[in-house]
Amino acid sequence: MAAVNLIGSYNYPLVALSVLIAIFASYAALDLAGRVTATSGRTRAVWLLGGAGAMGTGIWSMHYIGMLAFILPIPVAYHWPTVLLSLFAAILASVVALGVVSRRKMGWFRALVGSVLMGAGIASMHYIGMAAMRLPAICQFNSFLVVLSVVFAVLISLAALWITFHFRHEKTGIGWEKLGGAVVMGAAIPVMHYTGMAAASFTPSGMPTDLSHAVSISTIGTAGIAAATFIVLGLALLTSLVDRRFAAEILELQEEKLQRSEAYLAEAQRLTHTGSWAWRVAGRDVLHVSEEWYRIYGFDPEKGMPGWEERLRRVHPEDRAKWQRAIDRAIGEKSGYQVEFRILLPDGTVKYIHTVGHPVLNASGDLAEFVGSATDITDRKRAEVLLAGEKRLLEMIARGDSRALILEGACRLVEELASGSLSSILLLDPSTNCLRHGAAPSLPINYAEAIDGLVIGASVGSCGTAAYRAQPVIVSDIATDPLWADFRDLALAHELRACWSTPILSSTGRVLGTFATYYREARSPSSQEHNVVERITHLASIAIERKQAEEKLRQSEAYLAEAQRMTRSGSWAWNVRTGAVFWSQETFRIYECDPEKTIPCWSFILERVHPEDRSGVEQRAKRESTRKDMLNSEGDFRIVFPDGRIKHLHSIAHPVMNEAGEIIEVVGTTMDITERKLTEEALRQARADLAHVSRVTTMGELTASLAHEVNQPIGAAVTNANTCIRWLARDTPNVEEARAAAMRSAKDGMRAAEIVSRIRLLFKKGTPQREFVDINEVIREMIVLLRGEATRHNISVRTELAAELPPVLGDRVQLQQVLMNLMLNGMDAMKDVDGTRELAIKSQQAENEQVVVTVSDTGVGLPAQQGDQIFKAFFTTKSHGTGMGLSISRSIVESHGGRLWAADNSPRGASFHFALPTKAEAHD
Repeated sequence: MAAVNLIGSYNYPLVALSVLIAIFASYAALDLAGRVTATSGRTRAVWLLGGAGAMGTGIWSMHYIGMLAFILPIPVAYHWPTVLLSLFAAILASVVALGVVSRRKMGWFRALVGSVLMGAGIASMHYIGMAAMRLPAICQFNSFLVVLSVVFAVLISLAALWITFHFRHEKTGIGWEKLGGAVVMGAAIPVMHYTGMAAASFTPSGMPTDLSHAVSISTIGTAGIAAATFIVLGLALLTSLVDRRFAAEILELQEEKLQRSEAYLAEAQRLTHTGSWAWRVAGRDVLHVSEEWYRIYGFDPEKGMPGWEERLRRVHPEDRAKWQRAIDRAIGEKSGYQVEFRILLPDGTVKYIHTVGHPVLNASGDLAEFVGSATDITDRKRAEVLLAGEKRLLEMIARGDSRALILEGACRLVEELASGSLSSILLLDPSTNCLRHGAAPSLPINYAEAIDGLVIGASVGSCGTAAYRAQPVIVSDIATDPLWADFRDLALAHELRACWSTPILSSTGRVLGTFATYYREARSPSSQEHNVVERITHLASIAIERKQAEEKLRQSEAYLAEAQRMTRSGSWAWNVRTGAVFWSQETFRIYECDPEKTIPCWSFILERVHPEDRSGVEQRAKRESTRKDMLNSEGDFRIVFPDGRIKHLHSIAHPVMNEAGEIIEVVGTTMDITERKLTEEALRQARADLAHVSRVTTMGELTASLAHEVNQPIGAAVTNANTCIRWLARDTPNVEEARAAAMRSAKDGMRAAEIVSRIRLLFKKGTPQREFVDINEVIREMIVLLRGEATRHNISVRTELAAELPPVLGDRVQLQQVLMNLMLNGMDAMKDVDGTRELAIKSQQAENEQVVVTVSDTGVGLPAQQGDQIFKAFFTTKSHGTGMGLSISRSIVESHGGRLWAADNSPRGASFHFALPTKAEAHD
């Protein structure tokens, strides 16, 4: 009898349960795929294995619930080791599936391979599970349906992989798209299972069933499998949910940090004027530009990213070729690039840009894009230009270039820094309060000529007002500003609409001129433009003051040279370290040298110095270069020319010391005093002649007294001679008495000869001879000489002479003349006075190494209210006087290094004092 296939049926609630489990497992697969994708390292391996276990358990559970839903009219048991093997197959298939979908990219090849492996695993799970059935029947399979089930497994796996890959990034909530995908997958997976079930047919068999390691699944067991599956999948989803929320919180914190970082980056870019960018090489499309890049290039972010041609048009026409070459070279070499260039904004503003690009290569090593930054370096470039310009102007000032050239350079520098500006400098003439043209390289010539000579005032345009106020004046619109009322038509006729003027001030705050910046459109200055004008104005003030100082210095040098020429005084400087000597032009004239042919030096100077003065000059030079305590040094010396001529020079020197107190230089003057020396010699001769005349005149007035003085010793000598003759004429000559009378006669003759000698000496005309003189002896000699005059006027002479007085260096005859003048003046003052007539002469040593002689009388005293005039030449109170005696006496005393003065006596009379040094301090 032919075998009859067993007719099976399905428990539809269990079928529905299997589909529900499939959907649940599919949802878990989608969710777990997202977690595996979001992690890395060991965490990824844990999620991959755990997720594969849960997903495999769900697929396996769906399979067994589906098998349990198939009801045969015979008992069915299951071989549990084979069941576990089918579970392993399901888990392995899940590992493959999660491994494929968790990749960053899933190409078709990877998807096909993954779907084949996953489908094979699911099919293996299904047929291994069917092999675990233990029943008294033979199981046969329809090959077509088996193959179809495997194909379904592969296709369903491909669909599942695609759905899972695309829905794995659902982050929050249930995710309706994910749920829809899970429903599709859950509904598709049982298709393969039930196709495989349809491929099997069962024929009863009389062979006994091997029930070893076999178990029967009851309804409770089925419920347990379903419950366990739901618990495993639920736990997996719960774990995923918790982890997802935790990851979401972390991601939220990271996003906050990223937002803060992006805000900091944006602020940093704004502060540093640096914008970031990225562009694709293919098509030159912009991928990213930051807000700061938009600000730098002047594009509106609301209008979207600018195209390549728009960006190219922003590059300055003169720099486009350079910019394009840098990019083409970087593309050709697959290298980075950096380039500096200018961009030109629609409003005419020029900016300097420094851009740096970095290449980004794709996986195949091809250049895909460039990322980089663009930095606005306009301020830096302007600072560099300003610094270079300032350096150039300072070099021009130091080099001594003309003021017009320097001021023009200052104007051009501002025009270079401020695009579209026109600069002008006007100089103030303080004598007329007018502004004169200084520089205006770009202003219309007619306009510059029209404002030349502008008188400053309270409302005289920008420049006239700025100079008047000594403050900057900003006129943003000439067409409406009242300061330009009188000059508006002139300015507008030359298309000038704005003018900012800043006064140029000296170091003391005095207005030197104005610096003006014009524009052809109404506008106000920026802080940067203010800074530029202030710095250039300062440089202009330096240039103007420098030139004014140079002019004053040249004028002063001309005056000094003329003064030196007129006074025959030359200046010089001697560097004691290098030996270098500097002479002024007058010094060259004094030494009669050609400045073009002669280099002054010490050897040349010493060669010209008179041999008798050379040693003294060398000693002076040594003291001047070594003595730090010597403030000034001066002295006279002579120079001798090759033709024998002699010049008398007077030199004054002063040491110059450094901060360490070392003498580094000696400066001084040399005066040609030859004419003065000759004049002084003539004056000395004239004074000597005058003194001689005075002495002769005085001696003439003393003839009677002198005759008496001479006659007295002569008469005594005659008497003694007669006495000697009488002693010898006696019968017995008395030789001893005669000898005594003769000796007395000889002594009287000697006394008469001495008087005559002193008189002759006073009458003698000759050169003064300096020698050490005993002042007391001179006093005694003059007392003897003037004794007759004193006797004639009943005047007593009293002396008070100090013993052991030191000698004084002087001319004896001149000192005798001083004493004679003072003694005779005293006698003249007393001859008509009633009462005591006494002439007192006193000598004493003073504390300052001087000898003081005092001649006092009891006469009429000094003239009232004219005591300071008695030493003046030709002043006299005598009817017969010449007024020269006291004047000559003072000049004689002063030539000896002393002084002569007078004072009243009490109760009457006058005292004349003269002091003479005991050391050689006299001068001619």
